[in-house]
Amino acid sequence: MPAARARRDDRGPVIDGVLPGRLSVGTGFDTVRPRGVPEWLIMLTVGGRGRLRPATSRDWIELPPRSIVAYRPHVPQEYGTAPSPGTWEVLWMHVHPRADWLPLLEWAPCAPGIGRLDLSAVIAERVQVALTRAVAHHLTGLGQSRALAMNAVEEGLLWSESENPRSGRTDATVLAVLEHVGTHLGAPHSLTSLAAVAGVSPSHLGRTMKEATGMSVMAVVERMRMDAARELLDHTGLTVAQVAARVGYPDPLYFSRRFRRDSGLPPRAWRRRTGR
Repeated sequence: MPAARARRDDRGPVIDGVLPGRLSVGTGFDTVRPRGVPEWLIMLTVGGRGRLRPATSRDWIELPPRSIVAYRPHVPQEYGTAPSPGTWEVLWMHVHPRADWLPLLEWAPCAPGIGRLDLSAVIAERVQVALTRAVAHHLTGLGQSRALAMNAVEEGLLWSESENPRSGRTDATVLAVLEHVGTHLGAPHSLTSLAAVAGVSPSHLGRTMKEATGMSVMAVVERMRMDAARELLDHTGLTVAQVAARVGYPDPLYFSRRFRRDSGLPPRAWRRRTGR
């Protein structure tokens, strides 16, 4: 049976900061706000299909899974469930963004005042997790719930930004490798082992990493290890051998040679420069 028609001609809810929610609706659901709302409206389709119709067009724009759209304040809104498959599951956020969020919402327009991104499966899952957490925080009603919900929405926007062509997309394969290395910095890594983590061939990973970073896979691993080593030398009292082991060099002498080549100073001299 078609869902009840939910048609509204108003300015939407009055919110303080953020109002997140989740809807699972069927055929016939639609919302119309000719004057829009005073805040941003962000919608991520997580199942089925939605659709929206700009005020400047008679044509509908479909919103398939993994698409995320953002209405600017006071932009007319008309959106709802697409006829096929006749269901729509959507995470939505009414939000007054902080000023430093605004660059994160500079998405390619699908219509005047409406930005859109089509996310990869990896990034869409992360955005969905963040926005779902925003809903959960909001529903607790705790004193910190608003701040926690805002933080979760910001996380979702930051993940979305990694798929924004304007800022340069982060390839999902590269992301998987960087996160794995960052989480297991002290473990042994090779091109073959990291390709297995990403589920691609070594040659594909090598090409993709070179295109994304300008470096080979193992050069990226060493860059991450050296950056971490400098931080440990600057901010902890670990010995050089302990630092070496933590960043993936079981041989302290080999680590010292690589560190000097990268930083221009051996580890102990690097630490002395900060007075530690």
